[in-house]
Amino acid sequence: MTNAMHTHAAAFVHAVRAEISKLCSLPAIWLVLAGTLVLTIVLSIAFGTNANIDPDSGVNILDYGVTAVTWTQVGFFLLGVIAATSEYIGGQIRTTLVAIPDRTVQRLAATTALIPLAFTGAIVTVLTSIATILLIAGTSLDNIDLTLAVRITLSAAGYLTLMAILSSALGFLIRKAIPAAAILLVYLLIISPLLQGQDWYFLPDIASYTLWFAATPETAPPAALAWLVLLGWTLTFLLPSMISASSRDT
Repeated sequence: MTNAMHTHAAAFVHAVRAEISKLCSLPAIWLVLAGTLVLTIVLSIAFGTNANIDPDSGVNILDYGVTAVTWTQVGFFLLGVIAATSEYIGGQIRTTLVAIPDRTVQRLAATTALIPLAFTGAIVTVLTSIATILLIAGTSLDNIDLTLAVRITLSAAGYLTLMAILSSALGFLIRKAIPAAAILLVYLLIISPLLQGQDWYFLPDIASYTLWFAATPETAPPAALAWLVLLGWTLTFLLPSMISASSRDT
């Protein structure tokens, strides 16, 4: 039993490494991450130069620091879609399944491989957004709450990583990049902004804002409940993608 478990564990680790290597070899992945970072800097500069960033305004400067990410989070949704659908371009998925015949294991390995890439990219993006605002405002690190900054950064990165996983699952279910991306973009750029004042904290992005902004509405749910909302939405797409993987030929 122990040897069998060790063999399965070693095979899974090998599968994860192969999936990480595959993701890192995709130019589209790096283009999305780089584009997201550049757009975050541009929007942060735009917000920082036009906003009245005043210590006496009562608004925490860290809230300005992550404002750009509320828009550039789109990049992490696209990251997940590309990670899942790229294999269906040119039939690469068949080669992958020859190397990893167990489709459920392959899907789980692909999801696991996406996590460190998305989380690292999210950390860099959020820190860059905050740093840009601090530079524009001329605020030093001594004038901000570093503990709060760490919490906001980790919370935002965790949310973006979960949404990359959700998007990857959706992309796998649809298997086409454009329809999957279109669904997510319509929600993020059209539907969600219209619902911002509704306190609909059962929606993932609206729930997440209570986790990575210093100022939260009085009606905001506890942090634990907000994380459960994010996990619930992620699993709602991830579990069907796992089930679907086990029943597909490709």
